[in-house]
Amino acid sequence: MDDCVREHLQAKRAEYDSMTVGAEGKTNDTQSSEEQAASDFPPDAQLCTKCATRAVIKMDGCMTCLNCGESKCG
Repeated sequence: MDDCVREHLQAKRAEYDSMTVGAEGKTNDTQSSEEQAASDFPPDAQLCTKCATRAVIKMDGCMTCLNCGESKCG
């Protein structure tokens, strides 16, 4: 994956993380290290068919994998 794609994915991940707040009012910055170790991706992420990682979220109207960058718009 080239640097441009990697930077774009990191920006989208940061945007998604800033929009989501858990039921307890915690963001990813305040999660325990155990919670972060369990998954580096959002808990509601779906399984990516390209890289088989549970890292697909809906951003900007497209299902996008935060791991490999695969995107399906529709």
